[in-house]
Amino acid sequence: MNPIIIQFMENKKFDSRATFRTFQYTLHNFLNIVEGGGGDINRLTEYDIRYYFQKREDKKIATRQKEYSIISSFLKYHNWQDRMNGIEYPEEKIVSMERKSVDSVDIAKIKREIEKMNRKLNGEWKKGGKMRVALIYTLIYTGLRVSELVNLNKSHIDIRERTGTIQVSGKGNKARTVPAPKELRRKLTEYMSEREDNHPAVFISNRGDRISVRNVQDILARLNDRCGFKKGTLHPHVLRHTFLYQTAEHVPLTTLTQLAGHDDPKTTMIYTTPNLQEVGNRLDNLYEEED
Repeated sequence: MNPIIIQFMENKKFDSRATFRTFQYTLHNFLNIVEGGGGDINRLTEYDIRYYFQKREDKKIATRQKEYSIISSFLKYHNWQDRMNGIEYPEEKIVSMERKSVDSVDIAKIKREIEKMNRKLNGEWKKGGKMRVALIYTLIYTGLRVSELVNLNKSHIDIRERTGTIQVSGKGNKARTVPAPKELRRKLTEYMSEREDNHPAVFISNRGDRISVRNVQDILARLNDRCGFKKGTLHPHVLRHTFLYQTAEHVPLTTLTQLAGHDDPKTTMIYTTPNLQEVGNRLDNLYEEED
């Protein structure tokens, strides 16, 4: 077992042998899952801890609550409790029947059109093309608000071989960490490898300035036309809606709330639960006989 876990176990007072074994088993499992995901137990990040709990989502709520308490105790011992700040205590997912209509777009179509433009590399897309691709993929795979996107600095991005994270400063300067999936990491790496300037911003214009909200809107407006969408369909917030709507099918409400940068889970619930029409559509075939 890792030395920092051994140190914690040796200094922790346990009320029974059974409690000791529970802590030992949980932390051993925590170590294996974190390192299996490319993390380092000696340099834990919020993403590593979040990754662990995502891997445990199929376990009973009581089990996950116990694990949360054990890992919190371990982190507190090493003065790492701040790395748990964005991770909420496991609770049963709240169900509502009142989801509002959420705008979304065809991401697959957008990605196909981007690849077409990449192959041609002509006109305006040739100059700054990799920046535009990385910018669009960041919106697609993180659901950032446009203000959060333009304020990203290079120091906010941590890309490793198998994992990656982006530190985001949201509304009210509230910080959160979002994962950078493999495809996004690849696009960001391709773009950043060509940067020869010392500007701290992740996304800069052809003039070498930090990109503006208007620049982002213009990039998406041109892509909107290339995709053949109705005018005004593709904008930063619809990509945010699409990301949250799609991600809601794979993560619990508490995780989605954190990814969105919402203070109240009720705000996030519009993405997580079906409305009555959707439930009705699913029930139509509930007892249909299979052919």
